[in-house]
Amino acid sequence: MTLPGRVWRADPPSIRPVPLEGDLAAEALVIGAGFAGLAAALELAEGGRSVVLLEAGEIGEGASAASAGQVAPLMYGARRTPEQVVATLGAERGARLNHRVAASGSWLFDRIAALGIDANARQGLVAVHRSDATLAAAGALYAQWAPYGARVERVDRDELRGLVGSERYAGGYRWVDGGIVDPARLVDGLAAAAVRAGAIVHTRSRVMALARSGSTWQARTATGTVTARDVIVATGSGGLPAWPELARTVYAAPVAIAATAPLPDRAAALLPQGGPIADLDDKAVFSPAITADGRLLVSFLMNGLGADLDRAPGPARRRLARAFPDWRQPPFETLSWGRVALTPDGLPRLIRGGEGLVGVTGCNGAGLTLGILAGREAARWAMGTAEAELVLPLSPPKPLPLARIFPAVLRNLLVPIANRVGA
Repeated sequence: MTLPGRVWRADPPSIRPVPLEGDLAAEALVIGAGFAGLAAALELAEGGRSVVLLEAGEIGEGASAASAGQVAPLMYGARRTPEQVVATLGAERGARLNHRVAASGSWLFDRIAALGIDANARQGLVAVHRSDATLAAAGALYAQWAPYGARVERVDRDELRGLVGSERYAGGYRWVDGGIVDPARLVDGLAAAAVRAGAIVHTRSRVMALARSGSTWQARTATGTVTARDVIVATGSGGLPAWPELARTVYAAPVAIAATAPLPDRAAALLPQGGPIADLDDKAVFSPAITADGRLLVSFLMNGLGADLDRAPGPARRRLARAFPDWRQPPFETLSWGRVALTPDGLPRLIRGGEGLVGVTGCNGAGLTLGILAGREAARWAMGTAEAELVLPLSPPKPLPLARIFPAVLRNLLVPIANRVGA
């Protein structure tokens, strides 16, 4: 068994926060320094609020920095349609959410540029389809996004040959406002921007207790406390030990990213322009891309094998072999992994935990835009936006059926089946 590196990074972090020492007070406390928590802390600080951000590990630890960095301005796997969103949330709120999702990619690329974050951002995500039938069905589905401002272009088979070195696909659709970023650089840049805006950030500061006292909340770590009027918990599928009900509002699914060493030819035979592509006909996940330093990066759902670099990337290798049968695969050098929070309807969640307490969850693995969108909405809530004006409702912390055992079933039974059937 070969143990992998936790998260591949091209560069060391630009900021190195220290653990919390002593007692602090702020208007808002954000717990969790992934995409959602960093987006919330940055919005709050830029809005003039005093904010403290506490992270149990390091910046981006978990599914954020270990993601594929895909920017996908659509719902989970494109399978949640705008019409379904309207049916779930109502005409007014559903339409507002659809507009926000459609604009989430261009918003993120604009923010990256405005903040001067060197995230190796590349715009343009191509969703590929294996047959004329699935291509036509996808076209009908994607057309639903046009009224909400999504920019989607048809890619025929001839054009696709210049983008993907495989005869497996009948065509695709380019999401103009989708793309890819270096996730480690993005979380690092968002954290640095939040600090510049006035946020106080402490890593290695696990919240051990969270209690309401009068009109404020007090969070306690091993070495200090933070008192705040409003608390945003953005810890993803892991929830918060001090608020155990939060973790049971989602299902945790294991995701992984396997990366090669930098390749001399940048895998030009696979992705002449570096990708990214997303095979949305796959029952699981297949989204290869080439990083800025020439690594082949492949995302996949991880079976219950643990962090074993020899065996865990099997689903990625099978998909590469099926799509590019004549290409000799190089070994993977690193394996990054985390858990994404899934909801039954594919929508992100704002969970109300009481007066002044909201949880952000349900990123659903649809790239990284849904988590950022939900984090920004939580910040709007903390800055006094009325619930009716939020694009996401405040939901009660209602446990999902089989929430305690379903992740094990997903990891050890359903994901292996999907990885076999999907390829």
